[in-house]
Amino acid sequence: MKLSATLILTLLFFALQAQQNNSLVFDREKANYLYHFAYECIDQEYPNKLGQVLGDESYLATPRELHPAFYGCFDWHSSVHGHWTLVTILKEFPDFEYYDEILAKLKKNITKVNIQKEMEYFDDEHNKNYERTYGWAWLLKLDEALREWDSPESHVMHQNLLPLVELISDKFSGFLDKLIYPIRVGEHTNIAFGMSFAYDYAKKYDTELALEIEAKTSHIAEKYEIDNFKVETFSLKPRRSDVFDLDLYILWEMVP
Repeated sequence: MKLSATLILTLLFFALQAQQNNSLVFDREKANYLYHFAYECIDQEYPNKLGQVLGDESYLATPRELHPAFYGCFDWHSSVHGHWTLVTILKEFPDFEYYDEILAKLKKNITKVNIQKEMEYFDDEHNKNYERTYGWAWLLKLDEALREWDSPESHVMHQNLLPLVELISDKFSGFLDKLIYPIRVGEHTNIAFGMSFAYDYAKKYDTELALEIEAKTSHIAEKYEIDNFKVETFSLKPRRSDVFDLDLYILWEMVP
């Protein structure tokens, strides 16, 4: 299941990025191939990697109880970008063959009650940094997709999700205040990926966060003498556990 989620992330991310360069189009054939990975996993509870900090025995609960909106796809961030995948497909293809089935699952998960429970988890004193910043970035991308999908259902889901989005935005701001050097590992804590996604979102929907990201990237770039749009190349990924195992590893997507 984790392999499927990673496949969704890799193929869809590069399909959409390449589309900007007119080298690859995210077409119906690709959507038909990709949708079932997310469709099948967003409500598959097990296997599951919770990654939580236990405060006491009361923290022991099932993934669905802890994360009623995003409990599938092996872990929280994979569930979030699984939802983003499905939202993106419906947004791009309003006549998609499985539109109604996908929409039903999305509406079942992204409810006010479920999102409130998700917020309680992020507010817990032992899990305040949960999914920083990789999962945070994917949540912002999910909200971005909901905002840009013009349908009555997407408007409702956006409103349901918004309190969690605002909480994550505040957490991003707090993290930027503490960030003093670039985190360049090939795993989920890498800030180039998370802040790039966050900045894409913030430029359109969160001006204050966008300005904070600009200020922080400029400060760190100057301090560590990092050139704008610098790209480092690696012949091999450093470790098998790395998520970002690309030939081109983007150190930092600097703002103009």
